[in-house]
Amino acid sequence: MPHTTTEAKAARPKSTARLVALRLLAQRRLTESALWSRLNRRGFSEDEVRAAVDACKADGFLDDRLFARLFVDGRTKALGNARLVAELVRRGIDRDAAESSVVTAERGEGERLASALDKLLRTRTALSYPSAARALERLGFPSHAIYKHLRARAQAEFAADAT
Repeated sequence: MPHTTTEAKAARPKSTARLVALRLLAQRRLTESALWSRLNRRGFSEDEVRAAVDACKADGFLDDRLFARLFVDGRTKALGNARLVAELVRRGIDRDAAESSVVTAERGEGERLASALDKLLRTRTALSYPSAARALERLGFPSHAIYKHLRARAQAEFAADAT
């Protein structure tokens, strides 16, 4: 005789917080904070969540520093250090770990700024100097670095026009 839907659900073993955590981490890399909130939303107790998170950290499946480094190095959009740190902190990464990951990134802030400026000038050819500076500030670059890059670019263009 076939089981009814309720009987079939009751016969299935209840998922543990650790099992759910491993399933979530298999789908995508998460921060510790994100894993906590997802497990809490699924109704697990604080003790179950803590045990699952601790087990995942101990097994090497959950590492906020690695998440931060991969997040920074994997960004295709050129952003300043301040904006990258803010995004990592918003995702639940400790500020010190976020700053460390941003400072040790493969591409430094100067390189990312030059890339962002090139893209801005390529896509918006009639962009004024102040508009370019504001756009770069919104991307999280510090104003002193922006104006240094803009001056260097203007001098290079002036020298090219003079020859």
